[in-house]
Amino acid sequence: MRIIELKDLRRKETPLHYIREFTGIAVLEREGKVFEKALVFTVERRPIGAPEVSARFVEEPEWPILPLIRSIKELVTELDKSGGLP
Repeated sequence: MRIIELKDLRRKETPLHYIREFTGIAVLEREGKVFEKALVFTVERRPIGAPEVSARFVEEPEWPILPLIRSIKELVTELDKSGGLP
């Protein structure tokens, strides 16, 4: 199982300037089949160190979720560093 891409990313307004919340769709591939699942994730800037990323699926997929969440967090961190988030 792998993540192909994150699409339709939208930023939600939050009252705290150091927390950014996003919604989007994760395009996943498993055994040659492609699935799309809605997700919500946040990027929280901390005073020291790397930002903290948290993610959750709106509707959980039917397969192990921990490896997916870990992969999504890594992808979001890369997108944040490269300026790919809205």
